[in-house]
Amino acid sequence: MWYNLNAPKKKGGYTVDGVAIELILIMLVALGASLIQSVTGFGFGIFAMIFLPSLLSFTEANLISTVLSTLTSLAVVVLTFRQVNFRNLIFPTLGCLASTYLAVEFISVQSNDTLKLLLGVALFLLSVYFFFFSDKIRIKPTFYAGLLAGVISGIMGGMFAIGGPPVVIYYMQSERDSKSYLSTISAYFVLSGIISAVSKALSGFVTDRVYLSILVGALGMIVGALLVKLTRDKVKPEGIRRAVYAVMAISGLVNIVTSIV
Repeated sequence: MWYNLNAPKKKGGYTVDGVAIELILIMLVALGASLIQSVTGFGFGIFAMIFLPSLLSFTEANLISTVLSTLTSLAVVVLTFRQVNFRNLIFPTLGCLASTYLAVEFISVQSNDTLKLLLGVALFLLSVYFFFFSDKIRIKPTFYAGLLAGVISGIMGGMFAIGGPPVVIYYMQSERDSKSYLSTISAYFVLSGIISAVSKALSGFVTDRVYLSILVGALGMIVGALLVKLTRDKVKPEGIRRAVYAVMAISGLVNIVTSIV
């Protein structure tokens, strides 16, 4: 097993020190993602997928990010359950259900380098969107808009564990009350996260190191949430957002170049 501390050291394989360092890095990534999510209200999957594919295989990183971000949203739903607009979950969730399986099937037969290239393109395009267009796109909150948002979200969540942007646009228009918005979109992320995680598990993304990485990542999430609680008044969300967008753009370009080279 990947985390068997009594296993003999092999050339090119994992050592005890290597495992410990990797776990610490995974915990720090989850901590940082938790900070971003708590301060800005989104971004756990985006931040996690900038770094996790460099520590693990793409499919492992994808599943771990999906599970951890789902747990983050679940905590919000538990605390704000009464504000969830359940009717507004139907069409986005149906769209997500229809597209997630196909997206997961697609990436399950791709090489790690191809997936990193696609992730790089997605990160770079998302950074461009957030920098220049996120405040300019408006849609009518119709049922087919919700269905389409769910379909796109399912594709992005299945392929990259980044399913937030399409439904953020939709729910910002359909849930005018800020409390209802946060509760409802978090409930959507829980449902879409479960759909995505189950699809990925059935496609064979689960390995020995996924289990321990999720436990270590959950610890990092808890620490991150506590740090935000202690420093909430000292942190400027807009500055954090722009820093994340910049890192997204740089990481996307690095992934593109290294995958091609």
